[in-house]
Amino acid sequence: DFQSRYVGTLGGIVWAVVQPIAIVVVFYFVFAVGFRVTSPIDVPFILWFVCGLIPWFLFNDSLLAIANSISSNSHLVKTTVFPTEVLPLVHTAASLIPHVIFMFILLALLIFFSVPFFLERILMLYYLFCTVTLLVGLGWLFSSLQVIYRDISHALPVVMNIWFWSTPIVWPQTLVPEGYRVILFWNPMYYIVEGYRETMIYNSVEWPSIAQTSYFWGVTIFMLLLGGYVFHRLKWEFADFM
Repeated sequence: DFQSRYVGTLGGIVWAVVQPIAIVVVFYFVFAVGFRVTSPIDVPFILWFVCGLIPWFLFNDSLLAIANSISSNSHLVKTTVFPTEVLPLVHTAASLIPHVIFMFILLALLIFFSVPFFLERILMLYYLFCTVTLLVGLGWLFSSLQVIYRDISHALPVVMNIWFWSTPIVWPQTLVPEGYRVILFWNPMYYIVEGYRETMIYNSVEWPSIAQTSYFWGVTIFMLLLGGYVFHRLKWEFADFM
């Protein structure tokens, strides 16, 4: 799946790195140089920004690919013995490859800016697990609905764009008036983005609060059950809509 995305290109998988880096450079100059946005903690803005953008790239790219995972594989769906449930998982796994590459880029930035390393930073794997679990639930839901309602693939990029700007990735949460910051609590990606930052660039790893963790997993498990239920109910009709 990962190789097929770049079939026929001269750059091959290099494009998996070049495109996101170009986005990072553009956002950096617009916000850090143009608007002079600074990091809310004692680290360079580029480090704070990239650390929040990496999990978003994984979430965004995976979900957009997963949404079309069933409708774009009609030859497999029509094979009655093929377990279509694995198709969203395949796209999720494929998206982990550029994610690992970006984690090495982040590692290079951490070394360059002399960010101390200690064992607790491995907690980042927990937030990666959070992202993948949320993706599987949403992926089963959207990929199954996309087979019947083709508007999903057109509406989802719009939703993801709004979701991106609603998450403090390129702007610090301190810009939100204190009375409205509680709204961020209801955004599951805020939990993940801040989790990556707290484990990778803070001087000491901060464990997430029990309240926010309970809310995140409540939403994630609900989406996992809902996505699994909808997928199971609709999978028997996939072949009829292909």
